[in-house]
Amino acid sequence: MAWRRMAVCLVLVAGCGHDAADREYLAALRGEEEGMTRQEQIALIDRAIALKPERSWYYETRAVYWIDLKQFPRALDDLDRDIALQPRPYAYFLRGLALCQAGAFERSLADFDTAIAQQPINHQFYRGRSLARSATGNPTGALADAEHLVKNVPQQAESWYARGVALALLGRDAEAVADFDHAAGIRLDLVYIIEARADALERMGELDRARADREAAAELRKDNDGCAMCLDPFRY
Repeated sequence: MAWRRMAVCLVLVAGCGHDAADREYLAALRGEEEGMTRQEQIALIDRAIALKPERSWYYETRAVYWIDLKQFPRALDDLDRDIALQPRPYAYFLRGLALCQAGAFERSLADFDTAIAQQPINHQFYRGRSLARSATGNPTGALADAEHLVKNVPQQAESWYARGVALALLGRDAEAVADFDHAAGIRLDLVYIIEARADALERMGELDRARADREAAAELRKDNDGCAMCLDPFRY
């Protein structure tokens, strides 16, 4: 995961990878490969924070673990602290995603705006804002962000999905289905793409195709039950 690589880099850059706090923190990160539960990893980071509460990346990692457990208020508290200590663009982006997962789409927009303003070349930030704009009834803004994605990262299925969502909101379902087709051709494991295509096909009256997509999506959900990023477009 990108956040995990970033967390390790922050430890190394800080040059403090041998003190007691970082030993607890790195043990939590190793828990990914060692079969720890999220609660066990959180307990390790709790100890790291108790020792060194000024290290922003501890809060950011714990926030991701809270998100995995769908404990969004706790995740947001940690991300608030993360940003207060070190207001990096990725931290704003991550808080925007957490807000969207908590259903607070309007509140997320300011964080995506800040992330993009601080680091406009980071294309994933536009994906988050595009989807949040769609969720808040701004398909024109969502489409602008999605066009940026399709132009700059066309190899990513999520770019085409974001544009499909915006097009569907604009009533352009046939174009949306074409984008969902393209996205599914890149990443068939992203269940939400198939579900969005089924919605568009139903609106177009193509009920047989929509039904087939619903059945395929149900199977994919079972097959990818442990893959949060396959089920939720706000988890990357």
